[in-house]
Amino acid sequence: MNTKKIIIIITVAVIAAILVTASAFAFLILPMINNSNTASPGTSGIGTQATPTTGTTTTGLTINDAATTAQNYVTGLGNTNLAVKEVDQYSNCFYAQVVEKDTGAGAFELTINSTTGAVSAEQGAMMNWNTKYGITSSGMMGYLTTGTNAGMMGTGGMMSWLRGTPSTTMTVTMDQAKTNAQQFLTTNYPGTTIGQATIFYGYYMMQVLKGASYYGMITVNGQTGQVLYCSWLGNYMQRMVIG
Repeated sequence: MNTKKIIIIITVAVIAAILVTASAFAFLILPMINNSNTASPGTSGIGTQATPTTGTTTTGLTINDAATTAQNYVTGLGNTNLAVKEVDQYSNCFYAQVVEKDTGAGAFELTINSTTGAVSAEQGAMMNWNTKYGITSSGMMGYLTTGTNAGMMGTGGMMSWLRGTPSTTMTVTMDQAKTNAQQFLTTNYPGTTIGQATIFYGYYMMQVLKGASYYGMITVNGQTGQVLYCSWLGNYMQRMVIG
């Protein structure tokens, strides 16, 4: 075998060795480097998803913060007959119930973003069935009215907030509303029962209990008897009763 052939054989062998080493690096070493640079589960990072947590969070609002936010919002409406009665913490947001001081009737319901503190109308019965404190067509905050002489006109001059006669005396009685609500719960949420009820203008709001523990909320239309369970709030966590 001449020298030229030997050199060619050695060159081919060296190239093959280099290719094998590069492949090993690509398949074994690079993944280790990439994994070391990836955020671990439960942390935030590019290309990763934070692990959901339950209970209170150290970065979001506390229930005290939510109560203060709700009270400041009601104060800003300028109606001294309104008061925040309770604030509940759910897994998706905070819920605040506002009542009339003189009648004791429910006025309206709010939700408060757990992270930003943004205040909105509770999206269920409040937005669809409330006949006294309603929503203008602008959809902007500050839309909650305080009767027939305040805030009546929405965008374009339409009385878009009024959905009926503002009265707590409704076609569906409290007893019938409770019956409707319990039938719904028995079918859809076995083991739950109706708790304390509050009359709003146009509907009833009732606590839902599981055993002796608070579980959630359900509403019943005062004219049609339609039942709406407030599932969008998430899981109940804790409550603050004010006053």
